[in-house]
Amino acid sequence: MKKLYKKVKNNQGFTLVEIAIVLLVFGLIIGGIMGPLQVQQENMDRKESKKNIELIKEAMVGYAIINGSLPCPSNRALADTSPSAGVANCSQTRGFVPWVTLGIGRYDAWGRHFTYRISPTFKTAFILTDTGDITVRDAATSGNLVVGNVPAIIVSHGKNWAGTADAEELENSDNDPNYVDKDYSSINGSGFDDLVDWVNLNTLMGKMVSAGKLP
Repeated sequence: MKKLYKKVKNNQGFTLVEIAIVLLVFGLIIGGIMGPLQVQQENMDRKESKKNIELIKEAMVGYAIINGSLPCPSNRALADTSPSAGVANCSQTRGFVPWVTLGIGRYDAWGRHFTYRISPTFKTAFILTDTGDITVRDAATSGNLVVGNVPAIIVSHGKNWAGTADAEELENSDNDPNYVDKDYSSINGSGFDDLVDWVNLNTLMGKMVSAGKLP
C-alpha cells in the first residue's frame, strides 16, 4: 500500500520549479529566434527605403528635364487627405517629397513621409553655374564634409523617426540646410538610423545638358 501511494505521489506532475525552468528555456529560444528576425526585417525595410529614394531622385531629375527646375517640397503641415497634400508648394523650402506632383509613392518602409529640402536657386529655372546651399557632413558638430553645394536632399528618418536624442538625427530634423550622413548605428531604436541621399549637382547638370536643356 505504501509503495502504491509513493508511485501515485511521484506522478502528480511537474513542480513549480520545473515549470519555471521550462518557461525560461522556452523564452530563451523565442528570444534567440526573434532577434535575428528583427534584424532581417530592419535590413529589408532599409533596402526598400533606399530603393524608394533612388526612384524619387530619378523622378526629380526627370521633372527638372521637363520643367527646367527641381520640384518644390509639399507642405508637411497638411493632412494626407487634403487636396493640396503631396503637391509641390514653392513657398516651402523644406517639407515632404511632393508625391502627387512626381507621381510616386509617398512613404518609406515604415509608413512615413520622406523629408525633402531644396536649395532656393533650384526652385526656378537654373543655369550651369548655379550651386546649392545644402551641406552634408559626417557629424553634427564640426564633422568632415561629405558633400557641399547640394541642390536637394531626401531623408528617411528610419524606424525611430528622429525619436532619440541623437545629435545627428536632430540635425536632420531641424530647419537649417545642414545635414548628416553617416553609418547606421541604431541599437534598440536608439542611435542613428536615418537614410540620407541627395540630388548630385554634377549629375543633374550633366543630364540637363544631355537632354538639351542647358546651357
